[in-house]
Amino acid sequence: MRTLILGIGNPLLGDDGVGFHIAQALATLIKDENIDVEDTSVDGLNLLELIIGYDKVIIVDAIMTKGREVGEIYKLRPEDLADTVHFTTSPHNANLAIALEVGRKILAEQMPGEIVVFAVGIKQVPRFTEEMTETVKAAIPTAVNLILQELNPT
Repeated sequence: MRTLILGIGNPLLGDDGVGFHIAQALATLIKDENIDVEDTSVDGLNLLELIIGYDKVIIVDAIMTKGREVGEIYKLRPEDLADTVHFTTSPHNANLAIALEVGRKILAEQMPGEIVVFAVGIKQVPRFTEEMTETVKAAIPTAVNLILQELNPT
C-alpha cells in the first residue's frame, strides 16, 4: 500500500507552518519505501496533484475552529472539515475541504481510498515569522507519535 504523509503549511507564517515542521520530523524517522513524506505550501486544488495515485494519505495541517483548543491535535476525516478554517494563499483558491470534495467528484478513480487529517488547532492569524507559539510548537512531538501510531496500529 502506497502512503503519503503530506505536511501543509508555510514555515514563514508562524503557527501555519506546524504541518511543515511535523512532516520534517517524520521524514527523519520513516524509512519505509512505501511511505512518502512531503511538505508543501501549496493549497486548494493544487493539492490534488500531490495526493492522486496513493492508497492512503495522511494530511497534517493547522486549523482554526470554534470551540477547540490551541495546540490540541485532532484526527479528522474529510467530512469533518466543514467547520474549520484553512488558510489559502489566494481568496480565489479552494480550501482543503473543497479540494478533497472536488477530487472525489472529478478524479474518483485516482483519489486515495483513505484520507486522514491530523490537525493542530491554532488561534493566531498567519503573520510573517518563523517562530510558532509555544503551545503549538509543543504539540509537534505528540502529533508525530500519533501519526506513527496511525501507520503502525497495534
